[in-house]
Amino acid sequence: MLTATAFLMVIYVFWQVREIGQLVLIAAFLALALNPLVTVIERKIGNHRGVAAVIVVLGLIIFLLAFLSALLTPLYEETRSFATRAPALIDELRNWGPFHDLDARYNVIQRLSDGASEYSNRLPAQAGSLLGVATAVVTGFGKSLTVLFMTLFLLLEIPRFLRTITELMRPGHADRSLEVFDQVNGTIARWTAGVLFIAAIAGTLTGVTAWILGVPFALALGLLVAMLDIIPLVGATIGSTVAVLVALTTSLTAGIIMLVLAVVYQFIENHIIQPVVMRKSIDVSPFIVVVSVLVGASLLGIIGALLAIPVAGSVQVVLRRILDVRRQRIAAERQLILDLEGGSGTTVGDSS
Repeated sequence: MLTATAFLMVIYVFWQVREIGQLVLIAAFLALALNPLVTVIERKIGNHRGVAAVIVVLGLIIFLLAFLSALLTPLYEETRSFATRAPALIDELRNWGPFHDLDARYNVIQRLSDGASEYSNRLPAQAGSLLGVATAVVTGFGKSLTVLFMTLFLLLEIPRFLRTITELMRPGHADRSLEVFDQVNGTIARWTAGVLFIAAIAGTLTGVTAWILGVPFALALGLLVAMLDIIPLVGATIGSTVAVLVALTTSLTAGIIMLVLAVVYQFIENHIIQPVVMRKSIDVSPFIVVVSVLVGASLLGIIGALLAIPVAGSVQVVLRRILDVRRQRIAAERQLILDLEGGSGTTVGDSS
């Protein structure tokens, strides 16, 4: 009874701190993905682990800030421009044929015009909603900083953790554990590099095509497609849909060209680029990929879907190592039995 109560209490505590657990999981994944780069820089600058970790994390922060700036600045400018042009757009809509009868019957356009002109007067009533959005933004920014700091601390502590763990193991087990850790770390780093490489291809192709077609904010559109392409299974489809819809605001021809490009590229990515890149980075069967993504998404949402594939690859590395050790033991036992049987046969023949 006491054991069951303690077990339930542990589950309850873990459930209460599940959000913190998600942040720790993200930080651990980032630390493992960045650890090879930190190791390389550490060797270049003379075994200064702290300096190398700070350089890598600062580089990551600068990259994220530049990415968000290039993505959000055009969106902000377009929102301001749309708010300024709203009354004029409504007047143009009033003069458009299909809406003339609708406006005459239901006075729709006049209501939209009144709403647009009086929007500023209604802002105080919407202060609560705006405050909620601002709170969510601040909370997300705080969580991001927390993850980055935890990532930095984990990068600094990885060698110490490894030394502590291996000191508690027998020499043979310690060596195998270090080998498995290096393989898992390499798997996560290669998967991260492969996913970013594929996302960069998708974003570059979309951005360049949008620029050639004259679609506005081609850079922001390419960055958005690249960001969405990282999400397994559905991200590429969502990004392609957004690109086509934005292109349709320019012209029907641009929308059709973007649609054809999206369909062709998705076929090439799914059947050529992604299999080749993923085979070189992480060897996981398509069935395991789909199952792991579904399980990860059901447990942790988008974060779980993102981390599911490298986690499955890491588990596969550990299982392969365990099976290899098991096969070696069985092979050694069989060889020993054969040697004993051969020795017994030789002994009997000599005695006869």
